[in-house]
Amino acid sequence: MRLSRITLAIACIGWMHSAFAQETTPPAQDVAPETTPASTWPDPATSPAEMLDVARIQRSLMVDAAEARDRAVIVGDRGHILVSESRSEWRQVPVPTRTLLTAVSAVDNRLWAVGHDQVIVYSSDGGLTWTLQNSDIASEGPLLDVLFLDAERGFAVGAYGQFLSTTDSGATWTKEVISDRVAGADPLAAPIADMEEGEDDSMLASTDVGEDEGDPHLNAITRVSAGLLIVGEAGAVYRSIDNGATWERSDLPYDGSMFALVPLDNGRVIAAGLRGNVFITGDLGRTWQAMNSGTEASLFGGTAVPGGRAVLVGASGTVLLAPADTLDLRLFTFGDGGTMSAAIPISESEFVLVGENGVANYSPN
Repeated sequence: MRLSRITLAIACIGWMHSAFAQETTPPAQDVAPETTPASTWPDPATSPAEMLDVARIQRSLMVDAAEARDRAVIVGDRGHILVSESRSEWRQVPVPTRTLLTAVSAVDNRLWAVGHDQVIVYSSDGGLTWTLQNSDIASEGPLLDVLFLDAERGFAVGAYGQFLSTTDSGATWTKEVISDRVAGADPLAAPIADMEEGEDDSMLASTDVGEDEGDPHLNAITRVSAGLLIVGEAGAVYRSIDNGATWERSDLPYDGSMFALVPLDNGRVIAAGLRGNVFITGDLGRTWQAMNSGTEASLFGGTAVPGGRAVLVGASGTVLLAPADTLDLRLFTFGDGGTMSAAIPISESEFVLVGENGVANYSPN
C-alpha cells in the first residue's frame, strides 16, 4: 500500500530539494521553538515570495520556463519568478507564494504556474503581476505540470495521479485523480511496476514506490493536433482525443519514469526520462520508437525547434539535439549546467537553459 506520507522528489528535475523544509523552519536565534506553536509560522503557500537580488536568483534553483507573447517567464524555488523581454537580462516580479513552483504554461499573455501544496498562481499581463488561484497545504504531493488549451480550459497534473481541470481560466478548479477520467478503467488494474533488486531509484518521482497499486505520479502533459498526452511514473502513458474529457491508459516500451514531453511542429511528440531513455510517437502514443541518446543521464525537459527538431536537457549538464527525420540524437555537455529541467529557444542555435544552477544561455558547438 502506498505510504500516505512520503518524501516526494520534484519529478521534472528528478532529485530531492529541501526548500519547503527551509521555508517552514524558523531561525533558531529569532524564536525559541519550545515556546512558539508551529501553527504561528506563516503558510509558505500563501506567503509572498521574498524579493532578492536578481543575480542571486539567477544562480538558484529554477525549474521551468515558458514564452508569453511579450516576454519569457521562468519559475522556481521559493516562489521566485523571473521575466525577460531580451532573454538575456532578467528581473524578479512579486509573487503571492513562496512555495516551490515546478511548471508554467502560457496562452498569449496569460500564464499559470503550479507547484507544491497544490499552489496555482495566475498572470494576465505576461507575467508582470500574479494572483493566487489555488492552494492546499494538506495535499499529499506537488503539482508537476500545467497545460492550457486556450484562455479558459486548462489542466494541472501531479503526484499520485492528481488531475485538476478548469473551464474558467482557473477561477475554479475541479480536483480528481487521473483514473476518474480513464474510460472504463479499474484504478487498481494497472499496478506501478516494482523495481528490480539493486535498481537505482534516485531519479524516480517517488522515493518510496514500494508495492503500490493505483494512480502513478503524472510528470508531464502536452498537446498536439491529434490530442493530449500525459507521461509519468513507471512508463505510464495517458492519451485523450476529446480535449481531456476522457483518457485511455497505455504504456511505453520501458517501465521507467518519463519526466518530459516535447511536442514538435510536425505533430510528433518526444518523451524523455530516466537513464537517458527517449522515445518518439507520431500517433499520440499508440506506438513509440526508441531514440538513441548516447547517454544514461536522466532527462527532465526540453523545447521544440522549428522543422521537427528539439533540444532535451537533463542531469550532469546533458544537452541533446534531436535533428529532424532521424532517431539519432546529438550529445553535448554544458559544463556549468548541473541538472537542468527546461529550455527556451533564443534562436535555432542558442537557448536559455534552466535548472539547479539557475539560468544561463547556451549554444551547442
